Amino acid sequence: MVLKQRIIFIVAIALSIAIAIQLSLNELNALGVVSISGFSGLVRKRLLAVEFFALCGLYLVWLIRFRSKTIAANFAELLKPASLFLAVSWLSHPVTNDIYLYLQYGLMSLNGVNPYLTKARDFGSSLSNLVDWNYNSTYGAVSLLFFLIPAKLAEINLLLGVYGFKLICLVFHILNSYLIWRILETKAYRDKVTLAYLLSPVLLFEQVAEAHLDIFLCTVLIAIDQLLKTRRYLLALVATGIGFLTKTLPIIWIPLIGVFLIRQRRWQTIGKFLLISSLAVLVLSFTLLPSIAAWKSLVNPAVEGLRAGSWHSLLEIILMRTSVPSSTQETILTSFHRFTIILFAIYYAITLYRIYRNRSILEERLMVEIGWVTLALFTVATPWYQPWYATILLPIAALNLQAPIFAIASFAFSLIGTAAALGLEWGKHPLGILATILTMGSPLAALLMRSKIRAFMQAKFPRETERDPQQMTQ
Repeated sequence: MVLKQRIIFIVAIALSIAIAIQLSLNELNALGVVSISGFSGLVRKRLLAVEFFALCGLYLVWLIRFRSKTIAANFAELLKPASLFLAVSWLSHPVTNDIYLYLQYGLMSLNGVNPYLTKARDFGSSLSNLVDWNYNSTYGAVSLLFFLIPAKLAEINLLLGVYGFKLICLVFHILNSYLIWRILETKAYRDKVTLAYLLSPVLLFEQVAEAHLDIFLCTVLIAIDQLLKTRRYLLALVATGIGFLTKTLPIIWIPLIGVFLIRQRRWQTIGKFLLISSLAVLVLSFTLLPSIAAWKSLVNPAVEGLRAGSWHSLLEIILMRTSVPSSTQETILTSFHRFTIILFAIYYAITLYRIYRNRSILEERLMVEIGWVTLALFTVATPWYQPWYATILLPIAALNLQAPIFAIASFAFSLIGTAAALGLEWGKHPLGILATILTMGSPLAALLMRSKIRAFMQAKFPRETERDPQQMTQ
């Protein structure tokens, strides 16, 4: 058994290094730093896809078949076997251009230019030609703080800025894993879940290698989870507000917690949070967000009318292959988008009602409801979907295995989304269509297979699933 684990470890680290080298060479070639003309065959997307699928396969084999015979005395014992994977992920150069946008907004702030009022490329810098998203910042003030130091480093050298921000992401990934390890202190599966999170190919790729700032939302969600379960409700709401000032999405979590507190008649807590929120809005209105246009930039209006990796994009592809006039196609797509928004709104309203009326929904189940609402938003009402969005579901899943359907649905959605997007690529070609169907269909498959999932989770984590059978349907 030990020999098999070692073989899996060696092959996995070899695949990780190969993927990191290929992705880095491809991006450095695009930047003009190196030339890959002599060995371009080694950096083909299809080869990368095969390698990443193989890496995910090894991860799943390890996750399902192997179980540690010893208990880690401290977090460092878990960190040690993961260190090589962490180092490789940090060294890999990002493929997406989001990191250049982060650095550009940071440079704008350092030079006294408000990124919520000025488009990214309207500010001249060494990064301007690398920015392909010429809009005002959609990221909150907290995110802006994280951009500042790497942006200062980017003034010296671009790679210093890139790897400076990636270092912050690496530290936060380790921090998130440590927090999960601490919170699961009394659980028999503590080490397994922590290692699964620490070594997740999806998290290492999307949050460390690609350095997407969704990693900060994972920290926020871990904090919310723990603060709710320890009944520090005001701090949980404040953490959610900090999440909103990182990226807009957490705004949908606030009413869920709010209704839960209304049911408990926690009027003082709600009042204090409203006061804190009002003060925060007032300060931001006099500083970073002095106009309605600046506030609107936070909801990312630039993606309006854009579609990728979603049921909306799939419908668009189908319509494009018909003789339906383009104006009619756009009408159909707009109507479909409105329909999905209404569907999500109905589900959201039902969830709010259930939280208010059902007194059996306590803090643990509330956290799972937050997860389901977020998953529903991604799969139903997000026309412009990117695979790293789903990574924020994983800390909720890791901390709430008493809801196995949600845990498996989130795991499958994130893993298949990243693997499909990397290997098959979003797009209007047949493989792109397959990538979308696999990604968006994975949560539905989890729901259809829920009886088998319950049996699997009861076998793997019997103590936890038996402890709270009411949530086994979640």
